[in-house]
Amino acid sequence: MKKFINKLNELQKMLILAALVAIVLLMLSLIPLFAFKQTGWLIGIAIGSAIEILNIFLLYKGNEFVTKGKKLPLFLVFYALRMILFAFGFLLTAFLGFGFKYAGNTLVPPVNAFINSLWGVLIAYTPLQIVVIIVMLASNKSELSLRKEKESNNG
Repeated sequence: MKKFINKLNELQKMLILAALVAIVLLMLSLIPLFAFKQTGWLIGIAIGSAIEILNIFLLYKGNEFVTKGKKLPLFLVFYALRMILFAFGFLLTAFLGFGFKYAGNTLVPPVNAFINSLWGVLIAYTPLQIVVIIVMLASNKSELSLRKEKESNNG
């Protein structure tokens, strides 16, 4: 198993770890579903996890443009896409969970299945950011140990 993990690149490690975190969160969101018949937590966590996994991919790809090609405008496009996706997740669940009224007219009625889905999105966004930090720290530690090993072999 360790050989398989070592063969993966940084993006693949991040995506696999993010998927595992998403699965655990989805399993935990089954508790409110079965105990209180609230589907909103499950829906929110599913939407938030999908958006967060896309955000991890966009973060990594945007970073590649800066580090390899020095194309800052493309990095900014990827950054803007990430922020739009974050906002989309919040707005979608807020509009469907609470409804949307304008000038006394109900444009979007609240959907009962989306009650508490806004909290589910927030819950899904938070730990997946930690995934990125953990993988980056682990890769930096392995790079440092390889450098020290090379230095000790050359010295």
